[in-house]
Amino acid sequence: MTGLTFTGKNSQIGQYIKGDYNFVSYDLADSGTWQPLLDSEVVFLLLPKTKDTLAMAKKFIVTAMESNIKQIVKIGSLGPWRLIHNQLDQFILESGISYTSFEIAPLMNNIFTEQYIKESKTLMDYRNNAPAPYLDPRCLASAIEQSMGNTQHFNKSYRCTGDKQYTITDVKKILNAGKKFPVENIQDTTNDDVHKIIDTSPDSVMMEHIGKRYKSEGWFPHISHDLKKYFAVEGRSLEQFIEEDQHIFTLKLENDKCL
Repeated sequence: MTGLTFTGKNSQIGQYIKGDYNFVSYDLADSGTWQPLLDSEVVFLLLPKTKDTLAMAKKFIVTAMESNIKQIVKIGSLGPWRLIHNQLDQFILESGISYTSFEIAPLMNNIFTEQYIKESKTLMDYRNNAPAPYLDPRCLASAIEQSMGNTQHFNKSYRCTGDKQYTITDVKKILNAGKKFPVENIQDTTNDDVHKIIDTSPDSVMMEHIGKRYKSEGWFPHISHDLKKYFAVEGRSLEQFIEEDQHIFTLKLENDKCL
């Protein structure tokens, strides 16, 4: 299969994609930016976290039904946003396009873009100190590349985690031990506050309910071995990631920041 196109070159995960692919920037809310994607056979689609993501993504998929696209690969969620991604998976399936979704836990690769506030030396905690399994972004990127145009991964969802759970308290200890990213405070927040989403739609209400389960039920995503089993990848520890990838996660990637 030819015509592989990636969105999000100037995103964190985009820094780990190694192949010689077509990379494009796009705006999910602006159909005028979609044509390079619609001309491709396989698309890696980074989706924004906004109150309108579901509706906008469905409009894209409906348009894609009449395009060259045969497979959409995306990063899904093991956290509250799984509600949106599960709906999109089914919508893509019904469109006749194949999907591949890599479901990740709401930790740890976004620590430095969503949760660590350098100026106040603060970590934002939207999981009530519930554990989550760290995922090495190199493993995620490798699995994404292996899935592109590969029919054995069509219409599959993979639970993508590493082998170890970390709480936000664990992260604080690790960052302080490394000395380059000191943490003095842990501040409670919510997922919607982190992404600045104010919405009263049924989806948002349900995602807020799912998020509250971290506190009310002690819910958290569990370790999965999907990446090892289906993609033969081995991940680094969180400590190794922080030590080795500072040149990546400290970049200010403005072009695709909202993807």
